[in-house]
Amino acid sequence: MADNAKLERLKQQIQAAAEADAKRMIEDAQQQAAAMINDDGERRTGQTAMLSKVSRYEGDLRKQIAEARYIADRKVLMHRNNLVNGLFEDIKKELEDFVSSDSYPGHLEKCVNIANRTRSLSDPVFVYCRKADLELAEKALERFGVKPQPDKNIHIGGLMFKYPVKGIFLDLTLDSAFDDEREAFSARSEMQL
Repeated sequence: MADNAKLERLKQQIQAAAEADAKRMIEDAQQQAAAMINDDGERRTGQTAMLSKVSRYEGDLRKQIAEARYIADRKVLMHRNNLVNGLFEDIKKELEDFVSSDSYPGHLEKCVNIANRTRSLSDPVFVYCRKADLELAEKALERFGVKPQPDKNIHIGGLMFKYPVKGIFLDLTLDSAFDDEREAFSARSEMQL
């Protein structure tokens, strides 16, 4: 029996030592797991902070790009406007040269014929021209017995016809043609940003 008691004590000692080893191993594993969880939490916190910095940096870059694009678009628009203004100043100069040429009286004659086809010049009509064109307009209108009147709003040239009874207004001035072309040119979609 003594051997059985010794064997039982040995068994209990081995079991106690195994339980102590198992308990120590479990505690070590729990500590390692806690350390890993803590490291993972710190890493995730670091990643979150880094992602936040990256997001702010991307936002700042998008803002800088948008500002640079706005400035570039404004420069392009200003340059385009300067080109358009220069182009139309050249066109206006050519129109003024045309008005001073020998071809201009023929143009006034064409305006009179267009107006007569649109609405007879034998109807009550008022014809307007720039003051410098009074003599030329009188020659073009003399067969209809109509006297032109000066209009301070006509700067380049041409004629304007007003039929008061019918409420018809026919603008054949170079001024309105110039303004219409400039507006149409600016309205073309391929010319816009």
